[in-house]
Amino acid sequence: MRRPSGALAALLILIGLWGGVASAAPGLGRVEIGAQAPDRALLGADGLPHRLSDYRGKTVILEWTSPVCPYTSNKYRRGLMQALQRRAARQGAVWLSIDTSAPGKPGFLTPDQAKARIKATGAVVTEFLFDPGGAFARPYGIRTTPSMVMIDGQGRVIYQGAIDQVPEQTKPDGKDHISAALDDLKAGRAIRTPETRAYGCAVEY
Repeated sequence: MRRPSGALAALLILIGLWGGVASAAPGLGRVEIGAQAPDRALLGADGLPHRLSDYRGKTVILEWTSPVCPYTSNKYRRGLMQALQRRAARQGAVWLSIDTSAPGKPGFLTPDQAKARIKATGAVVTEFLFDPGGAFARPYGIRTTPSMVMIDGQGRVIYQGAIDQVPEQTKPDGKDHISAALDDLKAGRAIRTPETRAYGCAVEY
C-alpha cells in the first residue's frame, strides 16, 4: 500500500493519524469472513432505530465515517465515495454511514449536523447512524475511518477492510475494493478479495 504523499502526507503526519496509532484502541473484536454480522439497534439521523436485520435479504454496506478525518474527506472531495454509493444503490444495496465518535470528540455529529453533511457532500446513503461509544463498531474491530464492511442478504460478513488501496485516490476508477466486490456479487460469485487492511484516522472511541 502506498503512503500518502505531499501536502496530504504532511497533514496526516502532523495530526498523528498514520500508522499504528489506530491499532492501540482497546477492547476490539474481530468478525471472520462468512460469520454472522454483529447486530444492534442504532439511532439514525431520521430519529428512528435501525438494525441490520431490518435489511435482511439485501446486501448491506457499512461505512465508518468521520467529518474531521482527512482520509474520509479525500474520498468525498472529488466524488469517489458518492460514485460508489450510487453504484451500490443501482444494485439494490443498502448503504449505512456510521459515526462512532463519542460526545465531546471532534468527529461527533448531531442528527441535524449529519443531515447537513449529507446535503453538503451529496452523499447517497440509505441512512446515517450514530454509534457513540462504539458498542456497534467494537465487535467488528473497527480502528479507522474510513472502514468498510459488506454483509450479504443472510446477514453474513462478505468483505471487510479498506475502501481502496490508495489513500490519495479521489476519483472513481473502478479499481477500488467496493467496486470489485459489487462486480463479484453481480456475477454471482464469491468475493475474490474478501478482506483487506483498512487505513485512515483512529476512531474516536
